[in-house]
Amino acid sequence: MPYLILDPTDEYAAHEKRFLDRLGLEAVVLLSSARARGAWESRWRGELGAHVVAEYDVPHDELDAFAAELRAAFPDGFFGIVPWDERHVLLAAELSDALDLGWNSRAVIERFRDKSVLKAWLRAHGTARVNRARVVSDAADALAFQEEVGAWPIVVKPSGGAGSMSVFFARDAGTLLDGCQRVLESGLGEVLLEEYVGGTEYAVNGIVAHDGGVLVTDIWRYDKRDRGERRNLYYETLKLGSREEPFEALGDYAAAILDTLGLRRSPFHMEVKVDDAGPCVIECGARFAGGNQTYLASRLHHHSLFELAVCHYLDDLDVGPADVDYAYYDAHGARILSGIQDVEIESISAVHGVDEVRALPSFAGLGMLRRVGMRAPLSRDVNTKAWEVYLFHADPEQVAEDARAARRLLRYE
Repeated sequence: MPYLILDPTDEYAAHEKRFLDRLGLEAVVLLSSARARGAWESRWRGELGAHVVAEYDVPHDELDAFAAELRAAFPDGFFGIVPWDERHVLLAAELSDALDLGWNSRAVIERFRDKSVLKAWLRAHGTARVNRARVVSDAADALAFQEEVGAWPIVVKPSGGAGSMSVFFARDAGTLLDGCQRVLESGLGEVLLEEYVGGTEYAVNGIVAHDGGVLVTDIWRYDKRDRGERRNLYYETLKLGSREEPFEALGDYAAAILDTLGLRRSPFHMEVKVDDAGPCVIECGARFAGGNQTYLASRLHHHSLFELAVCHYLDDLDVGPADVDYAYYDAHGARILSGIQDVEIESISAVHGVDEVRALPSFAGLGMLRRVGMRAPLSRDVNTKAWEVYLFHADPEQVAEDARAARRLLRYE
């Protein structure tokens, strides 16, 4: 039987498909948009076209008829479905329901696609700590929520989206209502207000097995900084060792959250803050982490987490520490540097320091680098980072030294 893969038009999906190619498994490619079709035909079919037995454009408004078409074309059924990222998990769940593929149902995945739904479900069905949150529809609702919380700041964000896009920290009634209006205009969902949680923020990543077993593969500590009115900007993301605090506590907390949400056979990416009251979930996705955390985590474990995840997408497998290498993980340092652009440049005339950064002993990759002639916007969220530098080395001090050097060297003119 072939397997279904949604939009294999990204390096994440490419890692998974190449692995399945090596196993000799055949693929049915499902393209969810005209843009995905164009990317597949212009580049990715040439790179990933082997072992593809059919291609389809997905008719989103006729999924039942489309499922019937797939069943007729492949009467023996399908091995499973590979969704691989945030944009595809809901469609994968809908097709899994229609084709009886045994992956997560639409009802489960919908909890991960809307932040307000996720928090409401956790409060109603679980016991783990969750901060107060509410979708608001007008100024009176917004001000009433703040009065109920009784403290500033209030976090204003869209119910959809990711990567700190259109997220604001309101410190008075004026900035609260202004933030609500800006979220409304973003088109990323309803206006969601949340109780602010202080402390340290972490990214918790891993795999959920078919029986709900959770393997935490990697945890990262976020170093986010303010630049005037621009708040919570990505600066560095630092690996947390498996024997460091609070790795174990975060793993236990993540397992409780995922058990309540009911996720199965999927990678997960959770953002959690830890203050004096303990862990508190901020967001959770039924997907890999972005920002190349998964590449670095794979290198830290000396094993591809993409391959591990795709095995769980397609089969009912147990999961445990033997699937990774915590000793190797703990023996190496890694971090992601995020450039903060403080001056907007309409057209870049020069990019300085690239060769020198590539020569650093711990250099492991460079991302989001803009070219001459491109615009460099002010950094406000994950999409407006100036650049990313990925560092990996057996000596954590070397990583720290190279991080300082990279920030001195890399800049736009």
